[in-house]
Amino acid sequence: MTNPPPPQPPIPAPQPAPQPAPQYTPPQTSGLAIASLVCSLTGFSLLAVIFGHIALGKIRRSNGAVEGRGLALAGTIVGYVGFALFIAIIIFTVIIPLVLVGGVVTAGVAATADYAGNITQTDEELRSINDALTKYSERAGHFPSEDQGIKALVTEPTTEPLPTKWEASFSSLPVDAWEQEFVYLLHEDSTPEDPLGRPRPEVISKGPDGIIGTYDDQSTEELLP
Repeated sequence: MTNPPPPQPPIPAPQPAPQPAPQYTPPQTSGLAIASLVCSLTGFSLLAVIFGHIALGKIRRSNGAVEGRGLALAGTIVGYVGFALFIAIIIFTVIIPLVLVGGVVTAGVAATADYAGNITQTDEELRSINDALTKYSERAGHFPSEDQGIKALVTEPTTEPLPTKWEASFSSLPVDAWEQEFVYLLHEDSTPEDPLGRPRPEVISKGPDGIIGTYDDQSTEELLP
């Protein structure tokens, strides 16, 4: 009887090949962070702010693969400061002067419109007074004296020359657009249209300067055809 063969040692399982150690990759500096800082220093403030915010977001999500947070932060801050200075310069050199000029122009236009309106209003008052004087002379037989003035159109005269017939033309004494009383003159030369050859009256507004005999006076003589 033969002996059985001796047991064979177990065949070892194949071992996996050793993996190479991972190589270290240094973090890269964000190009957007650099661009943000450069733009902030060269005056492109808005671009600096935009690039800075984008760079900060990418650096935060890179888990350390991208660096440059300090550059991006500096570019963003300097960009905001530059943008604020730019806005301030625009306000003080463009907007405020435009507002001031617009205010001056508006005030000038308003003053011109007011002056033109006052001239027109005074002309209308002069025409009304001139018409009232004509009617007064037709009823009274003469024009009021210089002493009586245009008050004779409001209250009946009690001094010579007394009117033959009298009727009030105004309820109160007319004034010009500047709240000044009119000046009444009775010239010695006759009214051309008056067949009786009576002296012609002239009513004058002293104008905005309040001084008679200056350039801004208005007169019924100017309204005659």
